[in-house]
Amino acid sequence: MDIQHLEFWHWLIFGVLLMALEVLAPAMVLMWFGFGAIVTGIALWLFPGLGFAGQILMFALVSLVSVFGWRKSHFREENIRSDTPDLNNRLLSHIGKEYVLTDAIINGRGTIRVGDTAWRVQSDDDMPAGARVRVTGVDGVIFTVTQAD
Repeated sequence: MDIQHLEFWHWLIFGVLLMALEVLAPAMVLMWFGFGAIVTGIALWLFPGLGFAGQILMFALVSLVSVFGWRKSHFREENIRSDTPDLNNRLLSHIGKEYVLTDAIINGRGTIRVGDTAWRVQSDDDMPAGARVRVTGVDGVIFTVTQAD
């Protein structure tokens, strides 16, 4: 068989094989190349005079457009949502909690103890050691606090 004389069923078999290989390489890419091969096979069945260069061009264009179209529609920002958006930033879980200052806040900086760890805090107001503070935000690895009521 001469590679430049592919029949429509060659493309269809190639497309089905690529889609089947997707099971072994689950990156959702081979499936779209399989789709391109199947579309090329159908086009060759409908237009038997389509040359080899046209077949390859059609396969490449349909495959690439479908891969990039799928990735663009599937990985849009609104599709990537989480019920726990702060999962990887555990410091945010401390917002609203109250702690006792272990070191006074002087010139806007002090320290609190959370469990067995000392954390730096910042505040607009100076406060003595032992004062109760509420975490209102996080700036990097420094808690922003206000005096608790």
